[in-house]
Amino acid sequence: MRVLVIGSGGREHAIVRALSRDPAVTGLHAAPGNPGIARLAEVHDVAPADPADVTRLARMLRAGLVVIGPEAPLVAGVADALRADGITAFGPDAAAAMIEGSKAFAKEIMAWAGIPTARSRTATSSDEADEALAAFGPPYVVKDDALAAGKGVLVTEDLGAARRHAAACRRVVIEEYLDGPEVSLFALADGASAVALLPAQDFKRAHDGDKGPNTGGMGAYAPVPWAPPDLAADVLDRVVQPAIDALRRRSVPYRGLLYAGLALTSAGVKVVEFNARFGDPETQVVLDRLDTPLAGLLHAAAAGDLAAAPKLSWLPGAAVTVVLAAEGYPGSPAKGDRISFGDYSERTEAYLLHAGTAVAGDGSLVSAGGRVLNAVGSGPDLAAARAAAYEAADRVRMRGAWYRHDIAERASGGQERTRYG
Repeated sequence: MRVLVIGSGGREHAIVRALSRDPAVTGLHAAPGNPGIARLAEVHDVAPADPADVTRLARMLRAGLVVIGPEAPLVAGVADALRADGITAFGPDAAAAMIEGSKAFAKEIMAWAGIPTARSRTATSSDEADEALAAFGPPYVVKDDALAAGKGVLVTEDLGAARRHAAACRRVVIEEYLDGPEVSLFALADGASAVALLPAQDFKRAHDGDKGPNTGGMGAYAPVPWAPPDLAADVLDRVVQPAIDALRRRSVPYRGLLYAGLALTSAGVKVVEFNARFGDPETQVVLDRLDTPLAGLLHAAAAGDLAAAPKLSWLPGAAVTVVLAAEGYPGSPAKGDRISFGDYSERTEAYLLHAGTAVAGDGSLVSAGGRVLNAVGSGPDLAAARAAAYEAADRVRMRGAWYRHDIAERASGGQERTRYG
């Protein structure tokens, strides 16, 4: 099977890495890719959010499967165009991808399907925003309705900051704060049914101790040892399947990856958000633990026949990823800084995935984005995986590079607890 992966970040590098180990993959391509991806796949120029350009490339490569990584191409209708051309695409059509493209639409689907989530109001004016903020009180949760590259959510005790964030958005969803730890669950969907992957936890705040602004994610780990053992089955039954059923009843079949961001509250599981693709950086740890060949799973979901997919199996132990960020992230990250590191490509317990990297004119590797690299470590338990990930992170040399030092710290020490009801 010839596979084309669309995207250029750490998530796509993780997907390409998993596909490169699948014997069913006879040709592996990526567009636009990055220097790390280029070591595993043939990379091509493409405008990722241009349906015609992606379709042209897939047709030229005679791709048997196109995996769409980022959210913007999905909302732009890239999957629609590929399917219209007879090309099998892993990723929802534009109408279904609005479950991520619009927070208000996601809330509408959840309400219609009876999916547990925070109470919320949608505001399009300052007066409406003020009323919603007063109704729910602090901590204030203000979400840009549109795509915002993982940085459209503000959770704050500061009313002034909440009002300013709302005013900067054309349309916002303001909701009640959910207590309890957050967990991510991915599910492969074929339009009618779904299969849950391994739960993971990510770290959205920039700094240690969950301080600082929200980011696209500073690290993650899997599995989640403190979560209820039936969490995946429970979420599949109460969250994922109802969402897929609701979309299907609206004649919008969901084929691809449905990401459920969850809060394990004292009143039970509640949905924080839906995403229409693999989450970053959780993908890095979930796919590290996946033992089942990936291509067959993605193709079965894309073709609408998960019943034909191989059974999921997982490697024992745990995985941790630590994100190395550029100076200035998540505000205005510095770019063009040279990167050097040890070669982890042949190591099984630690390796580096590229996210925001590029090759300079002199052939050196340089930073090209806010989140630059992912240090992934694995081991028999979270403590060992964490040690391996930080060893890899410590080997990176880049001016201004920084990362959180507490990824998976509490969970690896058995300190994380939940009052999940």
